[in-house]
Amino acid sequence: MKILALDLGEKRIGVAMTEEDIVTTLPTIVYHHRDEAIGQILGICRNNEIGTIVMGLPVGNVASEDVVHSFAIELNKLAEIPIKYENESMTSKEAERILAGKKLNPRTQQYKEEVDRLSAKMILEQFLNK
Repeated sequence: MKILALDLGEKRIGVAMTEEDIVTTLPTIVYHHRDEAIGQILGICRNNEIGTIVMGLPVGNVASEDVVHSFAIELNKLAEIPIKYENESMTSKEAERILAGKKLNPRTQQYKEEVDRLSAKMILEQFLNK
């Protein structure tokens, strides 16, 4: 069973999944509407036989937690795949620290998407280590 991890943002979603015993990142989902994002996630789930989805949860930020829960409920209605939550605190900061030596401009879309992908990967690795 493959597991998909999502790091939900306002404009982008970092995506990672298990591929046998390895955690890999997928291209960041860039979206304008929630339906668009959910459609892309459903496609990933169908094409990769995803059995569980792990959503990064910004613990301590009630408004952001509510957005994640709302998104997860809507996604679950369509995907009918169990959704779990993993504390995403500090994953973006850790991803930025990792990228500090890569000479990427933090203002570019490429940099932001890389932060999202690394954050999703960390969320999935934390989940798997439990």
